[in-house]
Amino acid sequence: MSSPSAARPPRVALIGVTGYAGVYLGMLRPFRARRELELAAVVIINPGDPEAAAAAVELTAWGANLYDSTAALFAAEAGRIDLCLIPTGIAWHARLTVAALRAGMHVLVEKPLAGSVADTALIRAAERETGRWVAVGFQDIYSREARDLRAGLLAGLIGPLRSVSVLGLWPRPVTYYTRNHWAGRLRSDQADVYDSPLNNAFAHFVNLALYFAAPATEPGAAPVCEDVELFRVNAIESFDTAVVRARSAGGVDFWFGFSHSTQEFHQPEILITGARGRAHWVHEKHLVIKSDDGGGSVMPLPDAFTFRHRMLMSVLARLREPGTWICDTAVAARHTAFIRSVHDRAPVRDFPAAWVKRGRDPETGADLLTVTGLGAALREAFQDGGTLAARGFGPAREYPVPPPAASANLSSWAAAAANPAI
Repeated sequence: MSSPSAARPPRVALIGVTGYAGVYLGMLRPFRARRELELAAVVIINPGDPEAAAAAVELTAWGANLYDSTAALFAAEAGRIDLCLIPTGIAWHARLTVAALRAGMHVLVEKPLAGSVADTALIRAAERETGRWVAVGFQDIYSREARDLRAGLLAGLIGPLRSVSVLGLWPRPVTYYTRNHWAGRLRSDQADVYDSPLNNAFAHFVNLALYFAAPATEPGAAPVCEDVELFRVNAIESFDTAVVRARSAGGVDFWFGFSHSTQEFHQPEILITGARGRAHWVHEKHLVIKSDDGGGSVMPLPDAFTFRHRMLMSVLARLREPGTWICDTAVAARHTAFIRSVHDRAPVRDFPAAWVKRGRDPETGADLLTVTGLGAALREAFQDGGTLAARGFGPAREYPVPPPAASANLSSWAAAAANPAI
């Protein structure tokens, strides 16, 4: 397919219209209204859903071709689509991305890139094979603020980096883990998922931390886990609370602390400490730079809607200008490798039942399981780089680390392709 031009807006395909795909559809509307893209093809696997039915009416009025499966879309639209958007479950990221690339489409796939290192390798091989590229939906990293901060850090803005610490507390009700069939799972639909706070809700901030701390010659840092604590209070395979301490080959210390099981809500923040100052990134609030000599700056950060808007702007620009920066597979693969190393380093443990408090989510009224004192302990550990164990949080039971999954392959994916549960 020839590149889009000023006379022809890019033809875009969207996989799904409900769940997070509904967010993508909303993101596309203003771009379509400005004739910056044509939403040419859409997959709707659940036409009986009221939200999907309403979207189908809207999309039909736009002239979009509607398909009941991804296989049908790729067969009918091969060579006719510039960009395919894949905001599906993690288990489907790799197989759908590879299929889209082989159908001649560039891809924007939602984060994470894939659930396993083997799957990221398959995607990158398909890029080389087809000459197409993949952008990954780590939306915050597309912002000018993120790019400028990395450039400043590389230029010695706060001196050689010493540590990067990331904290985030977003309570999630029990229904968060029943909203689909892969939430909280390690594997689903014949693919690795490793759903967790680090690989889903807070994945943006893990990825940013690795990006900010990377040497100039690397797409992202590759820290080695030294101490990992994985806990859960919900009835899931994976974890809903984690503290991870790691160290890069360049001597940068990393600390990650995230939970969906606290009573407190705490917006994600990234604290980067250098030999001559600090950079403090607070989600949807501000970026503060302070140097030891008294200098500094404060820069407001946009909200999530603006981050997503900028992401799509960058990806569309890449179609016409190959030099436009995107979060590519080289960057995103570092995040996937780090997630796998976290799971390999420690078992998932249950919090003792006596510490668990059952309440109600203030927004939905659904059951909410929290751990008494956990939020305060995580905030303290964020300040000193410590562990939960040092603050008296221990396990009730532990489960063995799951064995490495066999490398994914397209033939095993094909056996599940008829399953529309994407």
